[in-house]
Amino acid sequence: MIQKSKDDRGHDLKDTTPMTKKHIFWLFVSVLFILGLSGHYLIPKRAQTTLGKASRTLTDMKNRTFDVADPLNRIALLGGPTGQVAFILGIQDRLCAVTNTLKMSRLVQENYPPIQDLPGPRTTSGSINIEPLILSKPDIAIAGDIDGAIVLGKTQIPVAFLEDSMGEGMADIQREIRFYAYVFKTPERAEAYVTFLDRTMALVRERTKDIPAAQRKKIFQGYSPSHLVTLGGDTFMQERIELAGCLNAAETVTTIGQRTGLHSGLGEVSMEQVLDWNPDILIINSGTVEDIIQNPQCRNIRAVQLEQIYAQPAGVFIFNRPTAESAVIFPLWLAGIAYPEQFADLSVPDLVKEVYKEIFAFDLNDRQVAEILAAAYGIGIRVLRVLDGVDRKICVPLLKKTIICNKTYEKKPSRACRTNMKGDKWNS
Repeated sequence: MIQKSKDDRGHDLKDTTPMTKKHIFWLFVSVLFILGLSGHYLIPKRAQTTLGKASRTLTDMKNRTFDVADPLNRIALLGGPTGQVAFILGIQDRLCAVTNTLKMSRLVQENYPPIQDLPGPRTTSGSINIEPLILSKPDIAIAGDIDGAIVLGKTQIPVAFLEDSMGEGMADIQREIRFYAYVFKTPERAEAYVTFLDRTMALVRERTKDIPAAQRKKIFQGYSPSHLVTLGGDTFMQERIELAGCLNAAETVTTIGQRTGLHSGLGEVSMEQVLDWNPDILIINSGTVEDIIQNPQCRNIRAVQLEQIYAQPAGVFIFNRPTAESAVIFPLWLAGIAYPEQFADLSVPDLVKEVYKEIFAFDLNDRQVAEILAAAYGIGIRVLRVLDGVDRKICVPLLKKTIICNKTYEKKPSRACRTNMKGDKWNS
């Protein structure tokens, strides 16, 4: 038995027995444990995602700086309009998760079938299923304020925040595309888009610049089943309508901001206000031309009397959002229907086909282009059955040289719809 020494007061002295191997082992384990805890709690979560990988530092559109893997091989694009950027920049094969609307886009499915196999953890703004997002193992998620905050708060996935205001103009769209290109290292594709957009805007401006102010068409965009929800003068749509040489009936209305039951940027006006504005052209995103013509409340609106009622085009995404897709197409389309004489020597459908081929690498046929311009890729437009047995959502006027299937339908379109389509055979 080991005898403990006593001091001169009779107290035990500390054990001076040399450390055994067992003591050294447990001391080593304790040190590792403490280091592990400090690493877990003190190392920023964002840095942990790139441990063991090559990394680089990014600054997002909110001026947040953080580290990401390099290269970015697995990308989650969370947001309705953001998904189309993958095709504009040619990085669709690096997608690992998308918003569900991109998965469900018929135009995307027709041109990039693998989209249907990707998880769609985001449904609407603020609604994200975190588990499938995490399981998709993204190197980065790109999102707006609401969705980005959810991902940042519930996961360790690096998040790049976008500017997602409904007030974004053409310059903002170009800046955003260049930001994506900076993240994905695809500057050439971004500049191709910017150049194409500049060229299209110049074309439209040149064709509409000499239209006298008194002859410029007044446009009202009447969304939702009531056709009274619209985009005000403080939204992105103001610039696009003006670019087309037109006037926004709702220019004096402010709609940016959150409203119960409506997407940010949309606001509802009264029928009395629309009657007072008396627009020359009415653009809708639900219902049919015939429904509006037969509505007694609308019969005194000039656009209804002239049957100048059009469904808003829709492609990869709906066009009443500030998307890169609609930035190129919408002003061109609107100018073409407002001032057909100014574009008589051009085939707008052919120009739209060029947009998708050069920018999205989508090789569209005539039917697909016609359906984009006729809002068939959107929602809320009544389906007409074509004699070949295929459902086509055609209920609005189309531009010169547009071809839809066999040009033979069971239902006559409105008088405006038959304009510039002479020679087509319509069943009576």
